Amino acid sequence: MLKAIACAFALIGALTFGSAAAAQEQNFTVVNNTGQVVVSLSVSPSSQDNWGPDVLGSEFLANGEHAQVAFEPQEDTCVWDLRVTYDDGEAAEWRGVNLCEISTVTLSQ
Repeated sequence: MLKAIACAFALIGALTFGSAAAAQEQNFTVVNNTGQVVVSLSVSPSSQDNWGPDVLGSEFLANGEHAQVAFEPQEDTCVWDLRVTYDDGEAAEWRGVNLCEISTVTLSQ
């Protein structure tokens, strides 16, 4: 079930803030507290309408697990949107995540 607005507020309350980083250094830790298995995670600049590739690759992220996400964005921006797909085919989105200000993103429903 897509709960983008509710999830965005839950995400804001669940973020662990880190030191500010340069736009090129936006690696982060993602923590899955959704109660579901995440099979894909895409990251896209908030200013774009399309999603980037799956940054988990062939990995899955079970509930309670975390993963390091390392990527070199082609965009010079700090604000990103995240989209996950669960093992049941449902998806959820978190919008407006500032990866220059945080180093851990906790996904929750």
